[in-house]
Amino acid sequence: MKAIDLNSSISGLINNLFLKSQISRNLFEGQLKKYIKQKIFNNEESQASEVSRQHQFFASWAMYKSYIRNIDKGNISSKVTKRMIESFLGSVLLRKNVSNEKRRIFQNKHGMHPPSFITISPTKKCNLKCIGCYAASSPTTETTLNWTLLNRIMEDAYSNMGMRFFVISGGEPLLYKSENKTILDLAERWNDCFFLMYTNGTLINENIASRMVDLGNITPAISVEGYEAETDARRGNGIYQRIIKAKDNLASVGVPFGLSVTATKENVDILLNESFYDFYFNEFGATYMWVFQYMPIGRDFSEDLMISPLQRLQLHKIEYKILTEKEYFVADFWNSAPMSNGCISCGRAGGYIYINWDGNIMPCVFVPYYHDNINTLYNTGKSLSDALFSSLFVKGRAWQKEYIGDRNNPGNLLTPCFYRDHYKTFYEIANQTQVLPENEDAQKAFNSKEYYEFMLKFDKELEELSSPVLDNLKKNHKTKM
Repeated sequence: MKAIDLNSSISGLINNLFLKSQISRNLFEGQLKKYIKQKIFNNEESQASEVSRQHQFFASWAMYKSYIRNIDKGNISSKVTKRMIESFLGSVLLRKNVSNEKRRIFQNKHGMHPPSFITISPTKKCNLKCIGCYAASSPTTETTLNWTLLNRIMEDAYSNMGMRFFVISGGEPLLYKSENKTILDLAERWNDCFFLMYTNGTLINENIASRMVDLGNITPAISVEGYEAETDARRGNGIYQRIIKAKDNLASVGVPFGLSVTATKENVDILLNESFYDFYFNEFGATYMWVFQYMPIGRDFSEDLMISPLQRLQLHKIEYKILTEKEYFVADFWNSAPMSNGCISCGRAGGYIYINWDGNIMPCVFVPYYHDNINTLYNTGKSLSDALFSSLFVKGRAWQKEYIGDRNNPGNLLTPCFYRDHYKTFYEIANQTQVLPENEDAQKAFNSKEYYEFMLKFDKELEELSSPVLDNLKKNHKTKM
């Protein structure tokens, strides 16, 4: 078969793979796989290690295969696929519009690449009150970013950083309403961007699902805690059945959706079983799954809910197997750090920053401390870019760079987090830079000697257990390719 110039016609290739016959798809798949490998392993600008590149390839291919499986089942419409090619593939991955130029301008001005995305929680309000919620959300909390400010943040990131990917969290994003506008209006307003929305799923009715398929640039990640019993135990009786109704509404019109799972000591045994992933990818119809290990922050935080270092590495083992052998796209915010070549907080290149409902700008959703507030920055003639150069962010990125290392001498990518995995480092930086707590729970944790000692004990044990696991990944990465 005649070779295809994939660099110049990748969008057309993907169109063929998604929208034409199985025979046509099979003819192109081999070249697509080869293209992805070449783009990842031949990227001389990246300092990512070989293990990291291997994970990036497996993740990219698993996402493709997971998407294709749901196309074949009729769960994703051709209309949505066309729009996703434009917004996600074109704008986010290939940056076929002006975003690359914006990013070059930013780099020339600031001496660093801008982060790749922002996570925004535009409202703290939620119709549920889940046990251990990191955001401490509830039906009675009304704090919300107004529509004008939310769009100003979008414009700032879009025009000054070249961003085209935005993650919406909460609270419950589908409860957001300001100036008679909703989150779906935001996706419509910024229609060449792509949105990943974390939601409890209970508000996704037929009308919401139909609006999403018309937009084609937003995907919901619905929260589950295991199966029905585990989900209802944490989220409330009857919630799981409402989630099933939500996924049926999405599948009936062809909107791809994913799942968000919080790993705790109470459900980790379920997550260590392959049948859990088989069910949600094959029967339930998920296209992707994000795993977030419980962090001792937020409402009534408890160290007792954290999975142990050993359980974390057991989870890594099953997640790696699911990704590489079953080709389900499963990503763990900590265990999958090799995909991103380490911690992505503090606005590093390829990373992100987090803005909550109060406008506080934090290094990460799971690091509830800050220096700057977006309202204060705008009121003093500054921009979102200025937040990247607060002492907290600068010191955080400096630690990342030293710890991650380079292609030939990488750090331990299985202990990437400067909060969860290196709390002593975070504590020192936080004291040096005089951070402000997001809420009373964050202040309580920061002042607690017991909390400090617990985190250091966890980190030490994790380092000891993870080092040999990483060594095996380094030795075996070639055999997997």
